[in-house]
Amino acid sequence: MTADRFGLVGTVIASAYHVESVVAEGGFGVVYRARHGGFRAPVALKCLKVPQGVAPEHQARFLEQFRAEAELMFRLSASTPTVTRPLHVDVMTTPNGAFVPFMVLEWLEGETLDALVRTRTEAGRRPFTLPELVELLEPVAHALARAHHFKGPGGAESIVHCDLKPENVFVATVNGERAVKILDFGVAKVRGAAAKSSGEMGLFTPAYAAPEQWNPRALGETGPWTDVWGLALTLVEAMVGHPVVTGDHLAARQQILDPKRRPTPRQHGVLVSDRVESVFSRALAVDPGSRYQDAGIFWKALAEAARGLELPSAPGPLIPDLVPLERKPSHPELGAVQAPASFDFDELEDNGGTGLALDLPPDEPRPRRSFSPSSLSAVLVPTSLADAATVVADAPPSPPPAPGPSPSLAPLSPRQAPKLPDSPPPAAGERTSAPPVVRTSTPLPEPDPPLLRRLAPGLVLAASSIVLTLLDRMYAAFAGEVFTLGPVRTSWLAAALLIGGLGLVARELLSRS
Repeated sequence: MTADRFGLVGTVIASAYHVESVVAEGGFGVVYRARHGGFRAPVALKCLKVPQGVAPEHQARFLEQFRAEAELMFRLSASTPTVTRPLHVDVMTTPNGAFVPFMVLEWLEGETLDALVRTRTEAGRRPFTLPELVELLEPVAHALARAHHFKGPGGAESIVHCDLKPENVFVATVNGERAVKILDFGVAKVRGAAAKSSGEMGLFTPAYAAPEQWNPRALGETGPWTDVWGLALTLVEAMVGHPVVTGDHLAARQQILDPKRRPTPRQHGVLVSDRVESVFSRALAVDPGSRYQDAGIFWKALAEAARGLELPSAPGPLIPDLVPLERKPSHPELGAVQAPASFDFDELEDNGGTGLALDLPPDEPRPRRSFSPSSLSAVLVPTSLADAATVVADAPPSPPPAPGPSPSLAPLSPRQAPKLPDSPPPAAGERTSAPPVVRTSTPLPEPDPPLLRRLAPGLVLAASSIVLTLLDRMYAAFAGEVFTLGPVRTSWLAAALLIGGLGLVARELLSRS
């Protein structure tokens, strides 16, 4: 249980807020749960930890700046629901004499992003994927973009968070729906003002501080580009599953200011495309001038890169429920997948109808079969022979053929043609005449369409199955999850297309034979 650092539990603050319990304590503040006496509703009371021993004139100046920052936060929260709405702001002196600025905020039910990441890691679940984070944190990016170009009463101004981190992104449930909120907007400036008034160094979270916060003399002042750093680092940490900048102040400073050691996704083992890695490299550059200059520009570039289908140049992780293309891969990762340039029917049968090449032993040659369109030709042979022998003038005429069905017109090959008996040579003085041979032929049937054309529907279905399978694997390697169309997995649809295509091919081949 978190200790009551300021001794406020059981007291009433500002004559309206009944402090009930301590909720959490961070590096720069303690959060209490309180109840508004008039509204009878829970509220969050956040008390800041600021340096003590400040002179009264400095306290008055600080209180004025604190209220000015709270006013900006109030106006910003009125324009976007993603910013937590403040309800009251003031400074109090605790019973032990401590000077404590506090802010009353709307009460939220849910968890911070860092708690969600930690819970997933402890449960053995995979970290968030980039598409999941793009969907989850899109309201945060839009709220930051609005803050960076906020139109106030005096014109356009830039409101900068300066301490964006997973702990300040709250995933709440409001009216049964998920709502993402940004916590502590404007608090970083208040802490910095309090530190300056006491002569101390400006306060920030070391693991999430931008390079210009570590070295303002060389890199310049903070600005919207500082929030670009915080948002990009928050995304990387959620994809990795643990903090990416670790160690004490000195170690964190060395990591953040080292131009060769950028905390990008690939540097921490997350497989992303070249385009996504390039976006993060720019957002996490040491020089603020090289970064995206506000959150809107950064988020647009990231969303476009995340929506692309570009395959990473590095091999992706092996998805457990997918079968690799090679039977004995040299390493447990998938390489680049390429579609076959042509199809061979023997390969379709050899590989169980998948159409994907398997590595077969080289010493087992197999006969290959090829299919080509056939051409038909008719063989003309005599179907009836009238008076095939030599006709002698004084010979009696042949009797007329008996009535009946016509002889068969089936074509005969030359080997099947009957051999006629040799005729005796004509006697002297006899006249001869050539036998009247009648030739008939079978009418040519309509030629069948080419075999490839007949097989085209089946081949198209099989090719569609292969392409769908490749796309499913590419999506799985990129997104880390299986692609589905509603309740149907694309691998099931690919299998149905393949079975249908092979069935059509088999039917045509059987009918051909």
